[in-house]
Amino acid sequence: MPDNQSEGVRQFTEKMRRGAYKEAAKIKSDFILPDYVVEPAVKAAYDSCMEKGDYTIAADLAKQYNLPVSLRNEAAMRSFQRKIDSEFFRAAADYAKEYNLPEDVVQQAAIQAFNKSMDFGFPKNAAEIAQDFKLPEKMLMEAATKSFRQYMDSGLYRKALNVAKKYNLPSEMVQEAEKKIS
Repeated sequence: MPDNQSEGVRQFTEKMRRGAYKEAAKIKSDFILPDYVVEPAVKAAYDSCMEKGDYTIAADLAKQYNLPVSLRNEAAMRSFQRKIDSEFFRAAADYAKEYNLPEDVVQQAAIQAFNKSMDFGFPKNAAEIAQDFKLPEKMLMEAATKSFRQYMDSGLYRKALNVAKKYNLPSEMVQEAEKKIS
């Protein structure tokens, strides 16, 4: 290993040990250090994060520095589960999608996010979740229809019309909103 690279690895390792991950990434870039050279320091930081329960950071490190997929998935699943346990279902679903967790995991979180949005009276959010995560058409239509009705009942006819058009609600609904606007 050339001397310049040795100095880069030393600095990188020190920054990782201190938890200064962005600074470590800059050093890796500045010294043009390949992943395999910094892997021991990254693995140590990953292990430290896992021990502290910083699963999201561990998953990010594993992804950024190409640690084995099994390590990335282990950290990502733990982070995902924490989000589910905290009832941050939309964040969990987005996270599961970002980290390519199994499709059934993504769907589980998306359905919970959908149900929570519906329970709290946010059908527009539920419709967006249903669309973004390709939930069953029945769920999408239920949320979109409820959103349309909320807007119509509140006198927000243009918003109701937008919902009707966006989600291809029946033409009678579109006409109902258009009639109120004119």
